Amino acid sequence: MAKVLLLDDEPHTRRVIELHLGNQGHTVALGSDGREGLDLLAHESFDLIITDLRMPRINGLELLKTIRKQGCQTPVIVLTAFTSIESAVEAMKLGASDYIGKPPQLDEITIKVDNLLTQQALAEENRRLKRELEGRFQLEGIIGRSEAVRQMIEQTKILARDPDISILLSGESGTGKELIARTIHHNSPRARGPFVAINCGALPETLLESELFGHEKGAFTGAAAEKKGLFEVAHRGTLFLDEVSAMPAAMQVKLLRALEQKDIRRVGGTKSISVDIRVVSASNQDLERLVEEKSFRGDLFYRLAVATIHLPPLRERRGDVPLLITHFLDKFNQAKSKKLTFATEAVAVLEACRWPGNVRELEHLIELLAVTLPSGEITPAQLPERLRQPAASGPQQPKLEELGDDLKTATRNMIAKCERELIGHQLEKHRWNVSRTAQAIGLSRAALHSKMKEYGLGGE
Repeated sequence: MAKVLLLDDEPHTRRVIELHLGNQGHTVALGSDGREGLDLLAHESFDLIITDLRMPRINGLELLKTIRKQGCQTPVIVLTAFTSIESAVEAMKLGASDYIGKPPQLDEITIKVDNLLTQQALAEENRRLKRELEGRFQLEGIIGRSEAVRQMIEQTKILARDPDISILLSGESGTGKELIARTIHHNSPRARGPFVAINCGALPETLLESELFGHEKGAFTGAAAEKKGLFEVAHRGTLFLDEVSAMPAAMQVKLLRALEQKDIRRVGGTKSISVDIRVVSASNQDLERLVEEKSFRGDLFYRLAVATIHLPPLRERRGDVPLLITHFLDKFNQAKSKKLTFATEAVAVLEACRWPGNVRELEHLIELLAVTLPSGEITPAQLPERLRQPAASGPQQPKLEELGDDLKTATRNMIAKCERELIGHQLEKHRWNVSRTAQAIGLSRAALHSKMKEYGLGGE
């Protein structure tokens, strides 16, 4: 329901329109000319103005000129007994949204008022969503005060300024790689262009090629019409290739060509289509190791990883856990209409967790608590039991019965367990960089790869 300012020097017309709008639930303020309208606008705000064009003292056209100069963008419908094209066009040029002939038809008033109010509501919702979007992807909005996060933000800020440099985001699953990719886009000169994301591991090779490059009508069974690929859709914007390590070898060749030539060819097509995009890619695998193992092309790796940003796992930024808890709790309290808080002891429990699923796992936990718990304080006893177990601070001492019955077997098993714990710890410490880890523990890269394979340490 809207607040409407109605201006007309004919009392009967005012009364008819006032009653009609009032019956529809709108609140109506009345004035007999433009002077009274300006006085009312100086003290109140309105959702819609309906004004006659011909009035004493200040007429409708003069009113329009004045309020638009003052910056008032309230929609205006003009009433006129002179329904000539000239008068309507002049009013529209001055900023009127629509016009109605006199005597006014009540059905016409209803339709035009409803249409304008709907348009206004949609415009305001779009503005709100834009403000929310811009706020969410501001670099200052990335949650965390740890040194690892500060370094990541500073690096992101520098790289975002360049519109063309290819960026590889590395880090474990759940660390927020797509969030950083979107932040890069929204803080870059390409922010007005589209942001397009695709998970390279979610589609088979044939569909992935069609998704990336598009296809022509009749290119294959089921291609009933031509389709633009994501390279075309992302023109003048950013293309985010998530889980790029899962891309099949044949597609890696085609992707490399597209990036080098800056043009693509649709499946079944012969015409080259120029594209202007920045590529941000992401992987939770060590791409350098995959290159050495010949499962990922080295030339494509160096094309994607012109710059690299590493996203630290949550266990390396435990001091950020309370900030993230507050953020997610505010989010889900609002979404679920709850008033939940965390006891200090419960926060301490969550800080001590290893969080293999990283920030995503923490977010999903807070969502679960907001759904299942009544409003009030969350205590450690209300947390899942697996989280209440003390976090491992180092290698766990194996039980004797697990080592074997004879001394030789027990010694071998003990050494293997210690080796696995040590290598896993060092890989995490060096962010799964095989070269640095091998150097730190005194092994060759080949020997470390062999140990990683033996102990099932794949870098997920």
